[in-house]
Amino acid sequence: MRRSSPLLLVAALLALGAPGAPGPALAQPDSSATHRVTSTFRRTGEEMDRFELGGGVVQRFFDTVGSLGYRRSLGLGPAFERSLMGELTGTAKDQLTEGIFSVYLLMRPSLTYKESWRFRPLVEFGPAFHLVVQTASLEGLNRTRYKADVYVKTHAYGGFEVLASRRVGFLVRGRISVPSHRPFDYAQAAIFLR
Repeated sequence: MRRSSPLLLVAALLALGAPGAPGPALAQPDSSATHRVTSTFRRTGEEMDRFELGGGVVQRFFDTVGSLGYRRSLGLGPAFERSLMGELTGTAKDQLTEGIFSVYLLMRPSLTYKESWRFRPLVEFGPAFHLVVQTASLEGLNRTRYKADVYVKTHAYGGFEVLASRRVGFLVRGRISVPSHRPFDYAQAAIFLR
């Protein structure tokens, strides 16, 4: 039994292609072959990510709001471009301060614009998750109260964006939210950096 062990080991190594053992020849790819584009629904590097820095006018207790957003393209299909956006907004008036963290899943009809256009109409919609934190300073009591709410809404945006260069652009948009006491609740102007 012991004498057949080394023979079995040598046979197994040869069968598995041990170093130094001749193996079958593999075909090499033709280096003169041209590479074809396999998908036309892919964003360029500048279009994949962008930061948005803006300010807006709202229809609530507050007069204005500042925002910082990050948008990542999730892909471009035959009907819609999908993107995920995270946004921080903040505002203050009198003794009340409010901060909001939002996550949006936005869909933009791909027929409404072309990437080569420098002036693009902006039409997009989708659900969003919002975490709202408010602080109130109570005059005369030297106390601060905090309140937090979480909610989900559906938003639709309409406006336009202008590309100043490959990396910088401007956008102006209005927002409609459902459910809301005031459906048209937001107008924003922003600079975006890609």
